[in-house]
Amino acid sequence: MILKYQLPRIYENILPREILNFSPEEKKATCDACAMSRPQNKAKVHYRPDLKCCTFHPFLANYMVGALFYEESSTEAHRIFRDKIARREYALPLGMVAPVQYQVQFNNRSEGEFGQREDWLCPYYNKQTQNCNVWRNRGVVCTTFFCKSSYGKTGLKFWEKLSNYLWYVELALLEEALVMLDFSPRQVMTLLDYHNRFDGTAAEKKTRVIPEALAKDLWNGYYDDQEGFYKKAYDVVANIDKKSFHEMIGEQGQYLEEEVFTILPQMKVN
Repeated sequence: MILKYQLPRIYENILPREILNFSPEEKKATCDACAMSRPQNKAKVHYRPDLKCCTFHPFLANYMVGALFYEESSTEAHRIFRDKIARREYALPLGMVAPVQYQVQFNNRSEGEFGQREDWLCPYYNKQTQNCNVWRNRGVVCTTFFCKSSYGKTGLKFWEKLSNYLWYVELALLEEALVMLDFSPRQVMTLLDYHNRFDGTAAEKKTRVIPEALAKDLWNGYYDDQEGFYKKAYDVVANIDKKSFHEMIGEQGQYLEEEVFTILPQMKVN
């Protein structure tokens, strides 16, 4: 699988060729025939075959949501997004975020819960086809998660480093979209606090929706056209060229990029 065709399309014009053209052959971790649903050697951890590793509510950055809204064929994703917007279920300028209630439960999970809890099932998971409704525009965790690797420990290390890099890229791009759409640094920091929480207020842990007054404040004037905002966020990111991208990610982003390059020559099938 060439990574260019596995990663979201919006990255095709900005990520390095070395990453886009790399073609890892992962045959142990397969979504259609989940390896972790067939416990071997009395493994302590395994997944339900109807849930797999999809007992996780992924974060979708604002520009990814916009990309999906632009895709006419992604009708089920559109329905889910619009339902989340209508219910104020953590549809934020940042992107589609898991409710804090969910984040707290998941981040404080016990061993063995992942892959087993149906109430944690991804909202974008299609139960009928047992696949993903947002596949080509899925988040970083879903793009880089491999329970097993044909390259052994080196492969798992590669996916970890790629995950770190792509998360940094995703953060830089979604922040750029927010700034270009008139969000202040303070507002950006407030929004980022809604991602990957290990604890929350009593109110946040009681409900999966955001109070209307708070939601309107967080949306900074875009509350009545959230779908349009997500499309604008996509437009901002889609018009970033490679030079601007490298300036945007800075030294830290380029360091993480080099970390990926360093491990590529070590990727040999066991």
